Amino acid sequence: MNQNTISDDDARLIHALQISPRAPWSELSRALSVSPTALAQRYARLHDAGLVRVVGHPTWINTSRNTAFAEIDLEPGSLAKATAILAELPMALTLDATASGTCLITTLSAPNESGLATLLLETLPSLPGVRDVRAHVTTSALKSGERWNLRVLDPEQAARIGGPRPPRPRAARGLDPQFRDALMAALGHDARTPAAVLARELGVSEQKIHDAVAVLLHGQQFRLRTDVVNVWAGWPVHIWYFVDVPPRQLNAVASALTTHPEVRYVGTAAGPANLTFDVWLRTLGVLHALEAKIDSLSQTGVKIRRQIVLRTSKRMGHLLDNEGRFTDRYIAPPA
Repeated sequence: MNQNTISDDDARLIHALQISPRAPWSELSRALSVSPTALAQRYARLHDAGLVRVVGHPTWINTSRNTAFAEIDLEPGSLAKATAILAELPMALTLDATASGTCLITTLSAPNESGLATLLLETLPSLPGVRDVRAHVTTSALKSGERWNLRVLDPEQAARIGGPRPPRPRAARGLDPQFRDALMAALGHDARTPAAVLARELGVSEQKIHDAVAVLLHGQQFRLRTDVVNVWAGWPVHIWYFVDVPPRQLNAVASALTTHPEVRYVGTAAGPANLTFDVWLRTLGVLHALEAKIDSLSQTGVKIRRQIVLRTSKRMGHLLDNEGRFTDRYIAPPA
């Protein structure tokens, strides 16, 4: 497999999975006019190569105010040690090393305010070689990674792919907390794990798995997403932006950013910047045009600070190798 170029067939499958991450192969077959067996084999090849993962996370991660983005400035030579420590920390969801070589950006999510305070005041400052920590505490999330897709299917094809089925009328709406947390951790690791396998691993019936997944998704307790290695998919440039926008224009600028296809995440924040977002670009040269668009959204101008990411070692709990491919290691976030 050429791991530097995404094929048209692979791109169509990934886009379909981004629309409906747990859709049965039979349903995707009708939409893509490819046999279910061929689609399953194609996905298995991409999965085994570490290029694609269908994952998920509790909804509160995107909506809780116990979420923050932290820029960690480190002494030269300390990046590897700090990354290794944070990679094992469940509350550190993502880890991005920037072009400076001494800055690490991490997405933090804690179950409560005291947990986030401990992370920011004790855990991060105690990392080896830390010089400074700039925290941007999330106040709202307008767009997140599960809304980004490759945009290769035409509208007719995309419309053939349905969303998750609603719960059965007889399905229990309340889930035992221990079972719910175990199921969310399993789906976070691999959201396309068949119901029969999940039932065997969790010691319940297959029907209970189907019902519980439907309850989690339709009750907006859990979100699914299909992630792809951006370099292989043709979007190799990853940039984090921390922007200070005049308060009266913040909501308008943030909302406008959500419509840009390059933008994966947009959120307002309390901290050195009041707006945080990240983008994937096809080439580094287009960033100036993008930044000009951002500046034009504000009538009085904005203060833009960019952090170009050179390596991502963790994404939504999944550990990546030095080439940005998914490994088999997954550190589940706190439930």
